[in-house]
Amino acid sequence: MAAVSCRCSSVVFVGNVSYRATEAELRDACEEIGPVESLRLPVDEDAGNRRRGFAFVEYLDDETARSACRNLDRRALRGRALRVDLADLGCGGGGGETDQPVGVEDATHAASLVNGAPPSAAVTAYLAGLNRRQLRETVDAVEAQGDAAVEEMKRAYAGLATLLEQARILLDIADADAAAAAAKRKKRGARDHHHGREAQLASKLRKLNDGKPSTSMAFVL
Repeated sequence: MAAVSCRCSSVVFVGNVSYRATEAELRDACEEIGPVESLRLPVDEDAGNRRRGFAFVEYLDDETARSACRNLDRRALRGRALRVDLADLGCGGGGGETDQPVGVEDATHAASLVNGAPPSAAVTAYLAGLNRRQLRETVDAVEAQGDAAVEEMKRAYAGLATLLEQARILLDIADADAAAAAAKRKKRGARDHHHGREAQLASKLRKLNDGKPSTSMAFVL
């Protein structure tokens, strides 16, 4: 079973997903734990939009996500045992572009998801020292050369293909964290607005009970 640490996230990473498994089948398995807010199956555009074999699943809250880690990990789906762990590797609730490096833990996690031979320790260490903005700039700079040039560079420079794939996986993780953080901020804003309206109404009711009717009471109610 995957070790569950204090990493605070409502998004889980689901790895070792069979290419034969449909999105509906994966969603059904995940919803056995609790309602799923969103499910994303990244694809490899360089391989004809072939699925990468992993997904990011967002639950309603952190506790449900932790339950998924405990109860879905090693669950068989289409003949393959799912690997489930929390996707957000930090408890800061960030998720945007930051100046902080992605770190060794994220980079090592991404390395384990690369198809074929794993990236070298040097590549993993290099990517671990980049922040999310630098990762995007690195990938964009290579892809801007055009498909033919990129394929030529992959043949000329051993390890470039795995570096790009590892960087894209790190960006997928970052995007999932950003989406989860934005959803939490939206929910918190809606909750604060609701509580603020309740407080406003309570104040007007107190005035009414004190014999000081509010002129705005009619449209508030």
